[in-house]
Amino acid sequence: MREAGSTNWRYLAPLHEFAGAGVLFIGTMARAIARTILTLMVAMAANSQTFEVASVKLNKSGRNPGSTSRSGGQLVFENTSLRECIAIAYGISADRDYAISGPAWISSERYDIVAKVPAETPRPQVLRMLQSLLAERFQLRLHRESKELRVYLLTVGRGGAKLKAVPGPEDSFTFRPGHISVQAQSMDELANKLSRPMFGLGAPVMNSTGLEGVFDFTLDWTPDNVQPDATPGPSIFTALQEQLGLKLETSRSKVEVLAIDHVERIPTEN
Repeated sequence: MREAGSTNWRYLAPLHEFAGAGVLFIGTMARAIARTILTLMVAMAANSQTFEVASVKLNKSGRNPGSTSRSGGQLVFENTSLRECIAIAYGISADRDYAISGPAWISSERYDIVAKVPAETPRPQVLRMLQSLLAERFQLRLHRESKELRVYLLTVGRGGAKLKAVPGPEDSFTFRPGHISVQAQSMDELANKLSRPMFGLGAPVMNSTGLEGVFDFTLDWTPDNVQPDATPGPSIFTALQEQLGLKLETSRSKVEVLAIDHVERIPTEN
């Protein structure tokens, strides 16, 4: 018989142990949650889509050209057109004028941009941060679309290509007006180079040769802006045919471009 009001400690002891275990469990869970939150905060900081600090100003110096650089934790655009900034942010070669469709002033107005970024930030993330900066300060809105443009198709001439594939791995491209020297370059890379303004073709070039591998070759031609007293030579069209067995054919094709929907000329204040 157990007296009324007495306590049976034999049954309470397990409850006391259970309570202690519960406190220990809660403490362990709290530490785990704190570590998880800290890890997420670090990851969010590492994947930030905005610069820590950024200054954007209109440049009225009238100098030309501008420059871009990244040194340590600083990204600097000096006297740079908005077209160039957009091209860099979206991975487009700045000399592809046809690849960005927008108002004419994006090529003429110049800006100075200085942004602070952790030195270890990878390039793809820096470009995403630059995209965010342009959207915030210039209210830039754009979309990608296919636009039909005049193009040149790089094809193999009637007599066949005068090229021999090489194993590589050297990869070099040397240019001076009227001459290129190439080592281990593919036909895609050649078409990409020929699209640049320095070749004076005025239209993008697309590789339709069907040639695989990489090649070594030189090409000599007479640029359109050659001095009147210079010895005349072949045009780049003739040089490609005679020296490499390749041909440029005029065509029209869909080309992906960035189309600007809205952009402000004066950036918002820093």
